Amino acid sequence: MTYLEVVKNIEHRIGKFKSKGNVRIKKFLEKNDSPHKNLKVIHVAGTNGKGSTVNFIKDILKEDYKIGSFVSPHLISYCDRIKIGDEEISREDFAEIGEFIIDREPEIIDEYGELNLFEFLTIMAIIYFEREKVDVAVLEVGMGGRADSTNIFTSREKLISIITSISMDHMEYLGNSIEEIAKAKAGIITEKGLVVTTNKDERILSVIDKEAKERSAEIYYTKDLESEILKSDLKGIDFKVKLDNWEDFSLTQIGDYQVENALGAIYALYLLNKRGILKISTEKIRERIKSSRWKGRMEIVSKDPLIILDGAHNFDGIRKLVEAIDNFKFKKLFLIMSILSDKEHKKMLEEISNFTDEVIFVNLDYKRGTNPEELKKEALNYGLKAETMKVEDAINYYKEKYEEGDLILITGSLYFVSEARAKILNYEYSI
Repeated sequence: MTYLEVVKNIEHRIGKFKSKGNVRIKKFLEKNDSPHKNLKVIHVAGTNGKGSTVNFIKDILKEDYKIGSFVSPHLISYCDRIKIGDEEISREDFAEIGEFIIDREPEIIDEYGELNLFEFLTIMAIIYFEREKVDVAVLEVGMGGRADSTNIFTSREKLISIITSISMDHMEYLGNSIEEIAKAKAGIITEKGLVVTTNKDERILSVIDKEAKERSAEIYYTKDLESEILKSDLKGIDFKVKLDNWEDFSLTQIGDYQVENALGAIYALYLLNKRGILKISTEKIRERIKSSRWKGRMEIVSKDPLIILDGAHNFDGIRKLVEAIDNFKFKKLFLIMSILSDKEHKKMLEEISNFTDEVIFVNLDYKRGTNPEELKKEALNYGLKAETMKVEDAINYYKEKYEEGDLILITGSLYFVSEARAKILNYEYSI
């Protein structure tokens, strides 16, 4: 099979549900020599900040270790979800492993059903990382944690679990309360495992603490670290944190919320180093995290006009985005948005309406997108003048209105940001 034939095969799986308790992916792997048992894993769950945390860890470790990383969704093609260091899986390897999975899938279909898209890609990443003998695989949970396709590792394979910021999202699958959602995320904690969390909300922490106690896991909180942001602007962020001593760090990545994600990565690697599990000095962490960049998250894709992309895809993401841009000095904010239909779009619009009086909604080329005409009607309730356009027309429209000191912000969905980024930087994008 070719790469495009495999992509066509897996895209028909979009929307198919996971099997309860990860049975389907577990059975597939068991029938194919259990390659996941040969990996050492850093596992990252949370509502927001997962991808950034994975990327920070990958960028810090990649010079000393062979590091695999698995994230979702992709920005350009399916291949950029699966990397070793900065190198994506090749189309040839993607096609070869994809064909292997398709050929072996009939062994489980009768009893367990067809693999969904995320299960398929998780299996591909595991097979690829095991075959390439990575030292560590850093894996981002797709949704939730307890029942996620990536949650198939024991304490034997898992070096540490990281739980980033938890908020209300995917309620139809994870539950309608913050406690229920936290319980799903906390499900990645393993027996006698090591855990770091960046959460501060006591309702969330009580759930994570309970899970850790039941599993005799050792848990650490970034909230217990003394830290301070020293500078934050469009050039980056300087902050300090007290580990053994006060340590200064800088990020090229902009947006204050990235400090929270950076602290999760720094603390996890600090603990793994202290235990002799990985060898990585604070000096190397400081040097390498500074140059780490995560595309599509507070990413400046043009300086004249100033265009920033941010994949804030839920209410908490928009809230943190608003806090971040409040630090930037701009005269007028031009907003381009598309929001998935399962998100709290009314709350998202209300939150950002304090920073602009106009917005353009774009129809997302993805079946979960909210109708832009519906968003346009909702925007009126928050005093927003709204229009609907194609993404390229929206960008050109605001370029014409742009004056020095203004900001064009594109946000609302990771899928939409990926699509818009492709238009701005002139490359092809495929969901």
